[in-house]
Amino acid sequence: MGIELYWDNDAQTVLLVEFAAKWTWDELDAMLIKIKKTTDKAAPQIIAAIIDLRVGGHLPGGTIFSPGAVNQAKKILSMGEGATGPVVVVGGGGLIRAAYNLMRGIDPTAVSNVSFADSIDAARDRLKQLHYDYAPTTP
Repeated sequence: MGIELYWDNDAQTVLLVEFAAKWTWDELDAMLIKIKKTTDKAAPQIIAAIIDLRVGGHLPGGTIFSPGAVNQAKKILSMGEGATGPVVVVGGGGLIRAAYNLMRGIDPTAVSNVSFADSIDAARDRLKQLHYDYAPTTP
């Protein structure tokens, strides 16, 4: 599968979503359903997420002008929609950041829990800065 979902800590309060080099919009939709089921099952526990786009930062169709690309970028940013946990995007390219800025301009609360980081370690540090109880899984 082009998008994988893991628990990033032993307490199972932080999801790690890794995008492979090649992924499809259908895989994104399937992953969003899986995330929704996981977070619903964990309720009332607040779940944070790290979205790793460093490898899979491409867009299916190859261009921001492909049909629905901006809407799909919005889906990535709204993975935590309806939840209260923070979402940290690692490696988000220009389209993801443009969608973020667009969403923030329309409704700042829609992406108020989203931030960006340059690495997985920086994302973990960001979650700690947000006073989120987080300890990464040790190998």
